[in-house]
Amino acid sequence: MSKKRLPCAVVIAAVCVAAPACLAAKVRVWDQRTPASFEKAQFHGAVVSSEGVIRLGRELHPFADLDANHIWDLAEVKDGVIFAAAGDEGKVFKITTEGKASVVYSDESSRPFCVAPAGDDAVYVGSGPNGRILRIDAAGKAKTVCETGEPYVWSLAADVKTGTLYAGTGPHGRIYRISPDGKAEVLCTVKQDHVLCTAIGPDGAVYAGVDKGGLVYRIDAKGKAFVLYQAPQAEVHTIRVAADAVYVGASVPTRRRGAALAGAPSGGVNAAALTLERPETAAVVGEATTKEEPPAKTAATDGDFKDGKGVAVPAPSAPSGGENSVYRIGFDGTVREVFREKAMVLSLALRGGRFLVGAGMDGQLFEVQEATREQTELARLDHGQALCLCPRRDGSVLVGAGDPGKLYVLEDRRCATGTVLSEVLDTKMTSRWGALRWEAETPAKTAVHVAVRSGNTAEPDDAWSAWSAEQSDPEKALIAAPPARFLQYRLTLSTEDLSATPDVRGLTLRYQNANQAPEVTKIEAPDLNAVNLESPKKLKFKWTAVDANEDELTFALYVRKDGWKSWMQLEEDFDKTEYEWDSTTTPDGVYQFKVVASDRKDNSDAEALTGEKTTNPFVVCHTPPVVQLKAKVEGGRARIEATATSPLVRLTAGSYTFNGKKWTSVFPDDGLFDGPMRTFQFQTEALKPGTYVIVLRVKDAAGNVGSADVVFTVE
Repeated sequence: MSKKRLPCAVVIAAVCVAAPACLAAKVRVWDQRTPASFEKAQFHGAVVSSEGVIRLGRELHPFADLDANHIWDLAEVKDGVIFAAAGDEGKVFKITTEGKASVVYSDESSRPFCVAPAGDDAVYVGSGPNGRILRIDAAGKAKTVCETGEPYVWSLAADVKTGTLYAGTGPHGRIYRISPDGKAEVLCTVKQDHVLCTAIGPDGAVYAGVDKGGLVYRIDAKGKAFVLYQAPQAEVHTIRVAADAVYVGASVPTRRRGAALAGAPSGGVNAAALTLERPETAAVVGEATTKEEPPAKTAATDGDFKDGKGVAVPAPSAPSGGENSVYRIGFDGTVREVFREKAMVLSLALRGGRFLVGAGMDGQLFEVQEATREQTELARLDHGQALCLCPRRDGSVLVGAGDPGKLYVLEDRRCATGTVLSEVLDTKMTSRWGALRWEAETPAKTAVHVAVRSGNTAEPDDAWSAWSAEQSDPEKALIAAPPARFLQYRLTLSTEDLSATPDVRGLTLRYQNANQAPEVTKIEAPDLNAVNLESPKKLKFKWTAVDANEDELTFALYVRKDGWKSWMQLEEDFDKTEYEWDSTTTPDGVYQFKVVASDRKDNSDAEALTGEKTTNPFVVCHTPPVVQLKAKVEGGRARIEATATSPLVRLTAGSYTFNGKKWTSVFPDDGLFDGPMRTFQFQTEALKPGTYVIVLRVKDAAGNVGSADVVFTVE
């Protein structure tokens, strides 16, 4: 599904699911109040949160186009000047507050991966594959601070109190401490290959995330490393430290294109074209292709982390496959998952009681309210990755993107207006429209308006009605559109105070389908001439009926005999779909059974409709078969000839008794009971002289039995 990108907030897709919430009087409700409700909607300047709340988005617009494939890291220095590390091209860019970019450093043999403020108007730059750390000022003057001897410097963190610089390197898992005069020493060596991210805590401790095992370390001034937490995901890409907690973004490894540079994190840097994401360290090359996923441990591997309160690390819920997370690790040892999404967590920025998450591979930017864990997708860039986030002094946040490298600025203010264009509701038939309601919080100088339109084609076009007038009172609003099959609404949010936004927490539209007659689609009637019934005097009828409006149906049942002018009613307001009729209450004859379905329960007398269906003719028979027989004695044996006839139904069985003894089955001359008249012939064994009696009885499909007898003498 295509998404239009607008400079104000993000276009995301949304689904509006029509669900009949009420069938009484056929009033149905289109209820919109969950994120799934908006998956197919079009958003312009508005966003929807994980709680289904619609708000004005924040202004997001391009800040600078850089001649680079990826912007790996950003740092703001004096007067709001920005430095950007573009490792693929070996360049460091300087960007003014107006967004004018210039190259202040370029070295084809060096790949700048990370930057950190160096005071005033300069930055430190970490690079590879030479493991060098530079200091570059705004004039472009570059000075080598130190040669680490490592191939890669992946991350830098500067301690503003002491002027000390810390560098996370690879592939030997070393963290370096560099003094203000450029003296470098190994502070700590971890067991993993690459230290992907580093940060300084308020007490001067160093926090680090690595490429394997999902480990987050805390390193004290003496170089003692302690595992704070082991995430269920293998890689810790980003880390930020607040006054009372550490925030880390952990992701499951993903397969990357191309060959990895020797010694680099697999999935990191492409040796030839350098097109791969440095932070996404999936194992894809050589022996590194076999990566063991760590167990989802909940406590530190070196023993439970205990602060003065003695609180052990608890377990967050385990993410499922492909899900990535942000964790808050409190200084008291508690761990809480505060974000989860099926997207690579690449960058973090803390903003008071909320934080931003930059992700890939769809260039998503999320805002999360930590207290409630309510998250909102603010943007989906035209790029594969939101690689880095840089909070600025003016309250805005710079977003560094990859594929290609671009800079965006997310303003700390709302869009003035935003709209949500719903998906098209298909009511399946012509419908009349009713009330329009929404739930919204509208602070001063904010407003919410809703307009609607209708039509009879699935895609809105010129043949649809025009948009209705904007409605602003949720207590009195009506869907002011002509009756039609399809409906669409447009929700508009606005504010005169760019620090405030209305919050829309739900919207419902009521409608009523034009009534359509129910249909009796099928009736199963007993056919005595086709099947043998267990109780042929009690005829069972079954039927099916449908109603396009999903109305509740009742049935009137009738029978009529050939020759009758009118139908005889058996039941009225019958609510089942099968009926057993005692046919002994009516005379012999050929009948039909009729079912009339009514939707009166859900409609007024004036609008109620019916549908009916009549069976094929069937037989009711109470008259027993007529049996005639005669006996002819020859040579001491009796030969019996008989006929049996039913007026309406087929014969089904015959038997005789000789001189009051047991009954013996007898069959027609052709061996088949398949008609209303059958003939029989049978003879006795040789008989002694005397008088004898034979009784023949015949049964028909209606359960009637007819009989006759014959008396004869053997001389």
